[in-house]
Amino acid sequence: MTLSIPGNLQADHKLLRHNKYWFDDGSLILRAQNDIYKVHRTLLERHSRTLSTLHPSEELDKGPKSVDGLAVMQVPDELEVRSGDLEVLLEHLYHDVVLDERASFPRLASLLRVSSEQQLDFPSIHALAKSRLEELFPANPEAFLRSEYAEEALALSVKYDIPSIRKPLYYTVATHPHERAPQEQDLNSTTTHPGLAPEVTARCDALLESLLEHFTPVLFTVATAGHMACTDVFAEKWMPLVIQPALDDNGLCRPLETLERIIAIDWVAEGLCPECVKEKTEEWRGEQRDVWGKMDKWLN
Repeated sequence: MTLSIPGNLQADHKLLRHNKYWFDDGSLILRAQNDIYKVHRTLLERHSRTLSTLHPSEELDKGPKSVDGLAVMQVPDELEVRSGDLEVLLEHLYHDVVLDERASFPRLASLLRVSSEQQLDFPSIHALAKSRLEELFPANPEAFLRSEYAEEALALSVKYDIPSIRKPLYYTVATHPHERAPQEQDLNSTTTHPGLAPEVTARCDALLESLLEHFTPVLFTVATAGHMACTDVFAEKWMPLVIQPALDDNGLCRPLETLERIIAIDWVAEGLCPECVKEKTEEWRGEQRDVWGKMDKWLN
């Protein structure tokens, strides 16, 4: 909804009054970009260290200095607060949307940004958003993340210091390069992860190189078993059941998933005895844990 305000408002300048967060008894006009909200000063200042020290500006070049008899408090442009993120924050503050385990990643990302020290500084909300984000991305080698938000989540985990989810996200991003629609692709770009900072991209690329170096000999070495007959089965089946599928779907650079697929093969049906299947399954699980542990060194 566009709010037309006469007087010192420039003719080509319009503010958008929020159609939901515009309370009759509001005590503060808050402006972010070209959106304005009539909200309750004490609610915001009670939780935000930034807003509690912010004062109405007397140096606005554009727009009114007051609306409905209330001074306009503008969020400084240098804080880079997005209007959409501010709306999500207000939804949380006014209990319109509960931030529980069902919260989506985009909502958590918005809250994490807008509540951070770099923006409006809502410490308790920022801590809660961090906690919910950690629940979305389990930090274990069995997670095999497939999130479409992995790159953004990795960037957030680095920027806002969430180390518990960083390793699985590095693995996911490194082994599943972000696929963009043709219209979004930059033909002149040489980076494999255009949405990430250069140092994060470099770390992803280095991790992928280490994973390949480690797992290539593992994959191409035909498994052996405790019984000669079972070893013969591996000699016959390893290429069609293990190596070829890995070559077909980039499994060479995704050791955790490839090892899981090897474990899932019905080796008894292929001719292995149950004893050897159990032994090899434990060995492949150990290889998964080995990869996961070595990633700490590879990621430095």
